[in-house]
Amino acid sequence: MTNDWITLPGPPIREEQGEPYLVRESERGRLLEHLSAAGAGVVEVDLGDADNAVDVLGALKEVLEFPSWCGSGWDSIFDAFSELREAWSFPLAIVVLGLPKLLVKQPHLALNTVLGLSRLCEEFSIAGDQLVVFYLSEPRGN
Repeated sequence: MTNDWITLPGPPIREEQGEPYLVRESERGRLLEHLSAAGAGVVEVDLGDADNAVDVLGALKEVLEFPSWCGSGWDSIFDAFSELREAWSFPLAIVVLGLPKLLVKQPHLALNTVLGLSRLCEEFSIAGDQLVVFYLSEPRGN
């Protein structure tokens, strides 16, 4: 079964046509407005102070429901896929703050986070649910 899907915002809200979806901080309000008007659930998570995957997944667990048995590694998240599908309402948008800071501080962690979230979006898509992640970027020129 496929749930309703929202239309993604285009320029100037979204900078790139493909993933990862980057949105300038100055367009944050318009992004949230678009997502809300489209009927998506929206959560914001700040990953700028994360030092490892445990911190990243812990921040996600603060804003989204996860099974109590779910650990703090990406494999555990994928093991919980069926439960997450039942617990989360779709379409769902995750707005990630702090990626530029994380890229400077922990580039490997930042890249693994983008890849992990992208894979999660793909898995939900295959199952018929829309999960989309937007990353707030710094304004151009900074």
